[in-house]
Amino acid sequence: MEEENKDWIISSSATGIRRGDSYVIAVSEQAVNDEKFLSILNKYDTRVKKFVWCYIRFEKPGGSRYWIPEEDAVKMKNELENNESIFTVSIDYINDQ
Repeated sequence: MEEENKDWIISSSATGIRRGDSYVIAVSEQAVNDEKFLSILNKYDTRVKKFVWCYIRFEKPGGSRYWIPEEDAVKMKNELENNESIFTVSIDYINDQ
């Protein structure tokens, strides 16, 4: 019998985000259903909250896909980072050719 995968932490740039005096650690949905994981959280009086991971793609009308001027992307990133309900914002470049 194959052992169940216990990789709880999602590997990403968002893993371990510091927010004020707290840290936000992204974990897999599998972890929130794992009794051992939940007992560790309980031991340290820690809780799980769900969040949405969102990718936004921009399309240039009649032209390249996934396009937005870098200047606009930086402005948007700065504005989004000032929203307290958003944990992290990053700009990725997509080579779609």
